[in-house]
Amino acid sequence: MNVSSRRKSLRRGVPMGGGAAAESSRAKLDPSAFTQSSSDSQNDLPNVSLSKLTKSDFRPEDYLKETLRSVDEGGIRQFRKTLEESRRVASKNLQKNVYKNYESFVFISKEISSMERDMQMLRELLQSINQIGDHLMDEDEQSILDADEPAAGAGAVGAGRVLGRRRTMRMSMANQHDMFKEQLAKVWRAIRDAQKFVPFAPNRHVVGDVRNISELSPSTLQIRQRVDIVVFSDMLLLAVRKKRANHAQIVLVADRSFVLSDATVTDVSDSSRSGHLVKIVNRAETFLFGFRDADSKNELLMLIGHARAGIFGSDMQAMPPLPGARGNGPSAPPARQGKSRQAAASPGDDESEGMSGELKQRVDEMMDSLDIHIARREFKNAVALVQRLKGVLGEAQKAPASASRAVEAHTTELARLVLADLLIPCSARKQVAGNIALLHKLGWDKEAKEAFLVSRSATVKNRTRQLKLEGNTRLYIRELAIVYFRLIRNTCEWYSEFFTDSTMISALIAWVRQEMAGYAVIFRRHVFHEMQKFQVIASCLNHTLAEVDILGHAGLDLKFMLDQEFFPDLTSCIRGYEARSLALLTKIASEDPLAVASKISTANNENAARIFGPQIPIIASVSKLDEVLTEFGNELRHIVRDSLYGQVVASVLAIIEGVLKQFLTILRKGDNTHAQEFALLVSTQAVVTWVIPRAAAHLDKIFGRTVTDIHNLEQRLEAFPTSLQDVFCQKHSVAVAKTTFDFVTADFDRTGEVTDAMTPSPQMEQLLRRLGEIARELDQWSPLSKRTILSGIIDCLFVQMISHRNWETANGEKRKFSHYGVHCLVLDVHFLLRICGSLVTKSTNNMANRVCEKALRSYFTANSGSTTKQMMNKSWYDARVLETMQRLGFAFPDFGKGFEHRSQQSFEANGATSGESKTPKVPQLPPNNP
Repeated sequence: MNVSSRRKSLRRGVPMGGGAAAESSRAKLDPSAFTQSSSDSQNDLPNVSLSKLTKSDFRPEDYLKETLRSVDEGGIRQFRKTLEESRRVASKNLQKNVYKNYESFVFISKEISSMERDMQMLRELLQSINQIGDHLMDEDEQSILDADEPAAGAGAVGAGRVLGRRRTMRMSMANQHDMFKEQLAKVWRAIRDAQKFVPFAPNRHVVGDVRNISELSPSTLQIRQRVDIVVFSDMLLLAVRKKRANHAQIVLVADRSFVLSDATVTDVSDSSRSGHLVKIVNRAETFLFGFRDADSKNELLMLIGHARAGIFGSDMQAMPPLPGARGNGPSAPPARQGKSRQAAASPGDDESEGMSGELKQRVDEMMDSLDIHIARREFKNAVALVQRLKGVLGEAQKAPASASRAVEAHTTELARLVLADLLIPCSARKQVAGNIALLHKLGWDKEAKEAFLVSRSATVKNRTRQLKLEGNTRLYIRELAIVYFRLIRNTCEWYSEFFTDSTMISALIAWVRQEMAGYAVIFRRHVFHEMQKFQVIASCLNHTLAEVDILGHAGLDLKFMLDQEFFPDLTSCIRGYEARSLALLTKIASEDPLAVASKISTANNENAARIFGPQIPIIASVSKLDEVLTEFGNELRHIVRDSLYGQVVASVLAIIEGVLKQFLTILRKGDNTHAQEFALLVSTQAVVTWVIPRAAAHLDKIFGRTVTDIHNLEQRLEAFPTSLQDVFCQKHSVAVAKTTFDFVTADFDRTGEVTDAMTPSPQMEQLLRRLGEIARELDQWSPLSKRTILSGIIDCLFVQMISHRNWETANGEKRKFSHYGVHCLVLDVHFLLRICGSLVTKSTNNMANRVCEKALRSYFTANSGSTTKQMMNKSWYDARVLETMQRLGFAFPDFGKGFEHRSQQSFEANGATSGESKTPKVPQLPPNNP
């Protein structure tokens, strides 16, 4: 037999299931089926014996030793292949077996579930049969007793009794059906959508309810939701406890219902882990409920047991009292409370002996009538009867306490029913007045007040939900204001009419504040958001104020509440506008090419005309700033009021100061040309001189008075353009020094001969040329002070030179000056001061003297006692400067109109006067005593 034939035999021989079928299949898989025939190769291959492999005491080592004892390597490989093939075939057969068995399992589970339902139905039918048998036995016993009475008049009396008993039974059954209908109606009113799950059916009535139960997840035991369970005679209703928005009142919403005949209720055993749990299985669904204590769980189980046994169905008159039943809700109908009261008061109640039989019968009749009035919701008659009952018991000399307790219980139940009617929103005024009057007679004024206000809140909410928001915010807010404030006005009028006690006014004021807060929440959600225009906000506020004025005419002024509610939102809107404006202006300033975008006439501004001339050149950022401030004022015009003055001024100041700070950052860190920076300096002056006065005048018109804070800002920022010019001077003094005369890196320790042929350094000549270029560009910007800017640059140059850190090397050593180097430095400084002339301020001249003196001191200190070289005097420096100016002539560019450098003739004529004050002093120190 070859390998393929063995594999076919193996596939046919693998068992398909367990038990007897498996044993029979193993019997068929005889080892001989896997043996190699004698017609094949003489070397016998090992057999795969499934009978050995499936034994319970199978040991792989022994099996391999026995099977592979005398097998060569080829046979072992073949044996391994056969084993793997057997494993694959067995896996496939096992998978098929699992699928087949699963279908059988599902079918059996369905059959078991169906059988459970059938058994439950059979059990209930047997109970019904037992009850019918008990009733038949009772009737037989009664008929036997009737037959044993005396013969005289027996027929007529017996017939009368039978007819009376039948008539009473029919009347009680009619009352019972009416009571059942009232119970169902009450449940439908108390639980939303309950009628969908529990429709009307003959003899369907409420057995009881258990409240505030936790529905748990059967797998994780985590709480899903809070529910109430209402037990009917043939059903269970689950109602979910939900809170209404913005209210703490609980609303019951029907979630699902079970038919008692289809549901299986199981008491889960109590333990520290599981707690008090009850499991309800309804067909394929499983529900788990957790209770706070064992009493609640037992109450539910007892109610379900009573419903299954039919205790509250056909024998209402003989119903025993329900332990733990609640006085409110569908679990305690009034009729059942009356019977429970009688059953509880009759045994062992010695106090009832003090009441006469006639009075007791009268009280019982009145109590029965009260039950009927309450069941039929005849509240007016019921209240009158309660007052009569209290009067009767008050007149009795020895009224039993049980009767008083029963009256109080009925009073509480009646008051709660009236309160439930009063809580219904959108009720008519006549109905509300009637309910409050009944509660006043019952002494429930406080509860009536609370219920009335809660009902009015619900009415406001319901009417608000009827409004449609179709994209028109103004129309929606107008309708919302009408609904809210007119309902508030009506409520105040009704309240003052229904409740005359002055101590209850505080509750009305608290309710008004609560509703105002609710209106503010809706208003805030639809009106106050970042993209809303102030014009829309103002329109919505005007609609609101118009309705508030109507309340003011009615004697209820709520404007102060409105201001308190909306002031934070208005200030927040202004701050949001400020933030958006600043972000926009910052972006525009960062992208501004810093070129003159427009020119503004100064015909109506004398101060600007004095500084700028006939026109003010401004860049795009300044133009946008003026546009934003103007638009900001136009928007504020709609909502402006004195309470917003501080925030408006703060926002305008923040916008202006934010733009100026952005200009300062651009000037410090930007890599711009001189023309761009000059345009920025002129525009900064325009902000202070032109933009701020325009914004202040606009706000003056809006507020109707002088906005002093904005006018003071013009004076406070008057020096800001000068500060920016100082920044410009510091920045360009460093830039000019690095590219021309760099004092920090210059070598003043070099050797050389001091002769009459010495001239100022080429670096100093280059520095003066750069200053000349700046001066020529400044001629094109007349609003800028050329003298101030150039003097500032020169001053900053000497500030760098006099800095202490520039007189030390990188190693912290003092800089060295040679005889030749110190004369070069003094000559360069002397040449700079002579060329700049009147641009050199007194402080600059003093710093130049300090630089020269410090260099000479360093030289004498380093060469103390060893120098014999002569130091040149002032006339030598003047001669060297004069020779250089004669040699260069007008090669240096001038510094602009009014600051031309002196020619050779003017220098010779005035050198002894004006030039002396601008020449650094040369210290005449003795050679050996520095």
